[in-house]
Amino acid sequence: MNIKKLFPGIVTLSILFATQAFAQLPVLEKSYDISRKAKNGFLGGIEVDQAKGTFDMIYVLRSSDRKIKREIYTFDKELNLINTVKDEEEVEKMRHKYKWFNFKGDTRVTHSLTASANLTQKLVFRKKEITWKYLWLTGSYSKSVKQLEKVKPVSDNSEQYIFRGGSYEVKSDSTVLIVAGKQEKKNDLAGSMMHYQILSCDNDVNIKTLGTLDFEYANAPIYSAPLEDDDAELDNDDNPRDWVLVFAPQGGSGLGSVSDPKPTNYTYVRLNTKGEVLERFNFQSPSNGWRILGAYDHGGSVFMYGSANNKNEGKYINQIYKTTLVPTTSADDKEQEESSSGSGGFAALKSGISMIGGTADFGITQSKIDVILDDLKYTNFQIGKISNGKFDFLSSPAVDEFDQKKEKPVNQKKYVEFDGKSFVINGISFSRSGDIFVNGQDFKKVKGKRSYKGVYMFQFSPTGELRRNYGVFLDQSKTSGFFNNAPLTSDNIASRSFMQESGDGKNLYWMMRMAKSIHKESHTTFGGFSNTITTTWSPLYSIEYGSIDMVNNQLSDFNTLGESERRKFYLYPNINATTIDNYSLFFSETERGDKVLISRVDLSK
Repeated sequence: MNIKKLFPGIVTLSILFATQAFAQLPVLEKSYDISRKAKNGFLGGIEVDQAKGTFDMIYVLRSSDRKIKREIYTFDKELNLINTVKDEEEVEKMRHKYKWFNFKGDTRVTHSLTASANLTQKLVFRKKEITWKYLWLTGSYSKSVKQLEKVKPVSDNSEQYIFRGGSYEVKSDSTVLIVAGKQEKKNDLAGSMMHYQILSCDNDVNIKTLGTLDFEYANAPIYSAPLEDDDAELDNDDNPRDWVLVFAPQGGSGLGSVSDPKPTNYTYVRLNTKGEVLERFNFQSPSNGWRILGAYDHGGSVFMYGSANNKNEGKYINQIYKTTLVPTTSADDKEQEESSSGSGGFAALKSGISMIGGTADFGITQSKIDVILDDLKYTNFQIGKISNGKFDFLSSPAVDEFDQKKEKPVNQKKYVEFDGKSFVINGISFSRSGDIFVNGQDFKKVKGKRSYKGVYMFQFSPTGELRRNYGVFLDQSKTSGFFNNAPLTSDNIASRSFMQESGDGKNLYWMMRMAKSIHKESHTTFGGFSNTITTTWSPLYSIEYGSIDMVNNQLSDFNTLGESERRKFYLYPNINATTIDNYSLFFSETERGDKVLISRVDLSK
């Protein structure tokens, strides 16, 4: 087959082999032109046929509500283009065939509820109207939320509930799940910390009690989030996960005899999306101040991890942090701003009206909690594995141990120091041998914004022992963002990493998704008397890769996929990676979207 006749304008730019003295990482890269129609659509998915040794890049073009136009580019394992197809497929068939296909119409309006705490911690509900507009350039929905009035429940009295956080909006036009403390009498603070109810509230504000969580002593939630897992392509709207909560004993003024004698007597609870308790058990935390940052379902077990503080031994967690650890609203920052604030003179009036009318949301969002807690200094990092209703291990190495086990790339002059202060955790990954890798990054405050520099990769054994603390310096300050008057630069964006293992298990390949540029885009909305120009800035990412020699614990220097190309390529925003046989594939495009770069990493070596 003559590929140039099949698809004019194809150009193969490069084949790159990067070889380190102690670890070989062969990388094959080829780039191709794509059609103008595909450029104005989006890369919906990458479908692999393992039997044939081929993969399809499926572009979705601007279409109707009935049929979807596609362009499908088929490649072999050597990244040669072997076929293209242009066709149409019925919407329902697309939904049935591809789990990534999320089109539900160009515009739709849904209604839901926000659960939050008012100024006295009472549970309140507000209606909200969500308008979704489909963006054919990205294959995603833009969402605008209009907060409506505060509403009273039809079937129960929410005044009896104290809301300290713990809510889950399962999906749009559905229910919100809440865990709230119940007062048997007015001002029953202690009772509301010992007796919790699992509630659901539908869009008609009908509250149902689904279950209870009773404690011998005063407890409050310190972690609440849906489980993460390996299927990151689907969000919780399309694939709702189980809900995990962790409670910790509370102490201090007003609690006295109802305080647990053991401040480390934590409780783990796992519920399904119907609010049914799947697991509940107590465990002794090595730290009395565990700030849990993630719960990840992998291989049938749940891995929990996060910073910890042991400097106030004997204190309760509420005395250590003196702030809530769990959001007291189910809204995010953008939704809360819509209901509670604005800009300019009218905004002040609007804000006053929203407070009087009951649409203002006084809850604390997760990001606002994180701003406070990320700046603190921690003494430990804690990680555990849950299987069959118990912890298989729960370890809490001190910050000093991380310093003793630090490693750096061979040509990096200095180590990235981990002092337990001003850092974020960005994810977790696993090797076939069972080792656990937790990715983090430190930051400094520069003119009120975070500037991210050093990247960590904490390596733990299958039983939770800290093995290595690998640290890499990033210099994102040289990347663009300065030149288009963007309000942020690349170093304001945290990186995310994951590990891939070589076929012989002797090497690990560290893949780092790093912001390299800031894309500016302006949209004009035409009105009757004036036009409105809306400008957005979006980070553009590339993959930095290095390798770890597991025998000698040596970390290579890092290279960038596509760095030998004349043009700059950036990862597709939605789907941008897959595997075929022993190869890992990454997909990038130019900023204009007219060329695609396919990078193949050979993991067999």
